[in-house]
Amino acid sequence: MTRFQVSAGEGSVDNGDDLDSLFAQLEAELGGTPLSSVESVVVNEPEPTEIEVPEAAGSPDQREAPRLLPEQLAREVRVTVRGAAEAKAINVSETGVLAETTSRLRPGTVVELILTFDGVRRMLRATIVRSMVHSLNPTTFRTAFKFEERTTLPERK
Repeated sequence: MTRFQVSAGEGSVDNGDDLDSLFAQLEAELGGTPLSSVESVVVNEPEPTEIEVPEAAGSPDQREAPRLLPEQLAREVRVTVRGAAEAKAINVSETGVLAETTSRLRPGTVVELILTFDGVRRMLRATIVRSMVHSLNPTTFRTAFKFEERTTLPERK
């Protein structure tokens, strides 16, 4: 329990940085209660408790393969969702790719991806894991694709 004193003289609060005491003082002034009748404000603080937070999806502990920047793999890395527009690779691994797209793709959908490393094309089936707005002007989405089968990546540059 923390106790804050409100003084009647100048309308000041002993612990001036504390918002609870400031609000108590303002309520006393606005409520018509003279400050001289307000002796102290009592704030009950909750007992500290530990909260167990589950690991977030996509956290490093859940990754099956390291993510690499496109420039670590090839001079040119292109991602194409078959039947849709091109996408810009953000990072690539043996198990999936994170790409920037101009349209939101539906999570859970299985798609065919064409990954091109310096002109060498690979066709891969992948499931869309998530697709979220990344920027608004222009509207772009960060879309995560998980390959159905692990693939080998080109030797690092």
